[in-house]
Amino acid sequence: MQLVREPDAEAALAFLQTELAGLALRRGHLVQAVGECEVQYQGRARSMLTKGERLLVLKPDGTLLIHTAKGAKPVNWQPPGASFAVAVEAGRVVLSSHRAKPEEIVRVTFHSVRLLVAVPLTDGADLAVEGTEDDLQNLLRQRPHLVEPGFVPSLRERTSATGRYDLDGHDAKGRRLVVECKRATAGVADAQQLWRYVERLRRTEPTVRGVLVAPRVAEKARLLLAEHDLGWRELDWATALPQSQEVRRSGQASLGRFAQEEPQVSAPVLQPRAEAAVVRTA
Repeated sequence: MQLVREPDAEAALAFLQTELAGLALRRGHLVQAVGECEVQYQGRARSMLTKGERLLVLKPDGTLLIHTAKGAKPVNWQPPGASFAVAVEAGRVVLSSHRAKPEEIVRVTFHSVRLLVAVPLTDGADLAVEGTEDDLQNLLRQRPHLVEPGFVPSLRERTSATGRYDLDGHDAKGRRLVVECKRATAGVADAQQLWRYVERLRRTEPTVRGVLVAPRVAEKARLLLAEHDLGWRELDWATALPQSQEVRRSGQASLGRFAQEEPQVSAPVLQPRAEAAVVRTA
């Protein structure tokens, strides 16, 4: 790790020139710069960020992020693939990031530099996102008994005139069953979303059912679901997530294989606590 505190313009220039040469070859360090600066952007529009203290992050893939003291998102940035340059103009360090297509330039003029840091980051691994709604939809499609016994899914994320719902199939009695899946607590808006899907389908198929699956269904959402003769399932995703990971690893594992495992997984997942059963299923 390389670190320089309170460098003057010439020292900051030398540090950044060395590190940016490495970045240009895509084998340099991640560089951070803290200082008082102003930022100009020119490209699809124009903007000017007035003088203030900011944190700059320059990544080996050409990404530029400019942060203030507040918020999670950068106030300005360049995506991967940009090139960097640095110079001293009128005694001030000027850092620029250029992107070719579309042409965009971010120009940072430092009035003072408080800190420069260069560190190697070599984790070598891509982020594996697990527990997404896509994972949960896959899990319910591969293990449909987690929705309710006898459910047979036929289509996933089917598009309708009112939107896309997660699972479509038939229940044990042959009635069409639409399933909407949520990662977090389901509220009134989620219940209304399911009702919109089912209400339109019932115009031509009066027996269509709907079930909302979530780790928790809010009381007002339950009331709305009950009013429209819809069901819900409270499913503990913390318990289901390992199964989701297994489904991801197994790829195209057969439904028959999963059906054989039903007695071992249905009870603890469907009833992680007393109220975790389907309240309305008819």
